[in-house]
Amino acid sequence: MQFERGQGITTSQRRAETLEAMRLLGAPVEFLGIKDTELSAVNLAERLRDIHPSKVYAPQPNSLNPQHNIVGDIAYRLWPDKVIFYSTYTRTSLTPEGEIEIAPKYEEIRLKNRALDCYQSQISINNRQFLAVRGKSEFLNDPRKEKVSAILIKWKINCPSSLSL
Repeated sequence: MQFERGQGITTSQRRAETLEAMRLLGAPVEFLGIKDTELSAVNLAERLRDIHPSKVYAPQPNSLNPQHNIVGDIAYRLWPDKVIFYSTYTRTSLTPEGEIEIAPKYEEIRLKNRALDCYQSQISINNRQFLAVRGKSEFLNDPRKEKVSAILIKWKINCPSSLSL
C-alpha cells in the first residue's frame, strides 16, 4: 500500500503487480478491499479478526511506511504468540537488520529480485528502498524477545491515537 501517493498509480496496476509477484513466489493472495487512504488499525483488525493462522510474518512496526507499522501492530495485537516480524527499512536506515539472518542462496536471490521487479509502480517512487533490499539477506525478529519488545513499546508510545483499537 502507498499512502495518498496519487502519481497515476491505479488499484488495478498495484493488484496486477502483487498477483504477478506472488505467482512467481508460489504464494496465494487475498485482497482485503481496504483503500490505501482508508487503512486504519480498526478496519484492518476487523477484516483479520476471524482468521486463525498458524504463523504470521509481518513488518516490524518501526518503518518509515505508516501502513507497514499498522500491519505489524495489528498482527501482533491479534496473534502475539504467532507473529515473527521481518525487517524493512526503518526510520533511521534503509538497511534491514534483525536477530535472525536468512541469507538467500543464488536462486533465492534471483527469485526475490524477479518478484521485486514486478512492482514497477513502486520502484518508480521508492527506488532507494528497493535497491536497499535487492539481493540481500532478510532479517526476522521475534516480538517476544526483549529487544523487539522494547521497540514495540517505544513505537506504541509514539504512535498516533488513531491506531488504538
